[in-house]
Amino acid sequence: MLTACEAVTVEPEFSEWKTLVGPSKGEVFGKNISAWQHEFRLANNLPLDTPILMVGHQPTFFHPGILAKFIAAARLAKQVDGVVVFLVVDHHIGTAGTIETCKDSGHLSIQREDIADVDASIAMQDQPRVYTYGVEPFASALAKAQGENAAMQFANAIVACMKPYATVDFVLPGSALLASSFGKAMLEDMFTHSDACIHAYNAAVEHYPEVGISVLGETELPLWQGASNEKFNMGDEENRPRALTLTLLARLLSCDLFIHGSGGYAYDNCMEMWCREWLRVEPSSKVMASATLRLPLHFQSWAEARREYFSPQFGSETKEKYLRAIEESPYGSPQRKVHFQKMRRWLDSIQEFLDKDAYMEDARIAAKREWAFPLYSTEQLHNLVSEMNTL
Repeated sequence: MLTACEAVTVEPEFSEWKTLVGPSKGEVFGKNISAWQHEFRLANNLPLDTPILMVGHQPTFFHPGILAKFIAAARLAKQVDGVVVFLVVDHHIGTAGTIETCKDSGHLSIQREDIADVDASIAMQDQPRVYTYGVEPFASALAKAQGENAAMQFANAIVACMKPYATVDFVLPGSALLASSFGKAMLEDMFTHSDACIHAYNAAVEHYPEVGISVLGETELPLWQGASNEKFNMGDEENRPRALTLTLLARLLSCDLFIHGSGGYAYDNCMEMWCREWLRVEPSSKVMASATLRLPLHFQSWAEARREYFSPQFGSETKEKYLRAIEESPYGSPQRKVHFQKMRRWLDSIQEFLDKDAYMEDARIAAKREWAFPLYSTEQLHNLVSEMNTL
């Protein structure tokens, strides 16, 4: 049985985080960045003179490793008198309306359960509020959550479920970044001087091949278009930011520190290089927090099952007879193999067949860390908070 929080990771050391809190500085698109930031905060009802600590994610019920980012952000907010902002990737497309749960019927199996009607082919910001099914605590959280579309309904439901473990002060749709005056100025520069943007982007992507981001085509900008997130093609459909564009906007415009998970922390090195080469400014700092937490699932390993299957303690005189014959035969001899095969055929005739693949699948499922965090016990999640707070 795997249960506890096996790993909690932050980078750099948490004690250094407060020294990194501060806005980006410089001038871009003909205006001081501080002026762009002031406009954005006013337009989105964010506090003007308070440090903003931002955590970004899709509006899906994420695993405890993501929850760890919010826990760390909430802890830091208390230390610097700041606020935590959940940046919602509201143009996300995917199976947010389905979660994975575990069923134990002798062996473990993964079950997929619908919690809401979400169209997996359309961006969640383009879908209305959803109908919820009776899977708790997801159903209650979604039914009570505010939000004019599916993305914000899910985001607010997630915030409600996180409340016992991490406080989120504001929920900000990612679409607000590109729709801002700064976002519009950035788009205009992208369209007008696309070669410079694309060249700097591709140079950064090629410098960090390990992050797996594709280079842009000659006329392709780092944007998605329309409700299905198609590649940019200079059409009239609404633009949505790709991953690097979203964090560039967030870290230049809307926050004083961005808290990533391990994946985002790696790919944002690429964004920083692109930002420096293209806009000649430095974004606000980033940090990383992550954790590994398993559900307390009971399973028997293949080695344990095999040992029990052949153990004389769990058999009859017949099994003991076979085992003695095997032990008395020379190691590696044909006689030893014959006695073992006879015992195996006899065991198969009286005992349930040992399915090695099923036991190996049990171990794989038990090791899984990506279950939605509301599926974990409150004790486990409070223990995660305690561990995060001791870093």
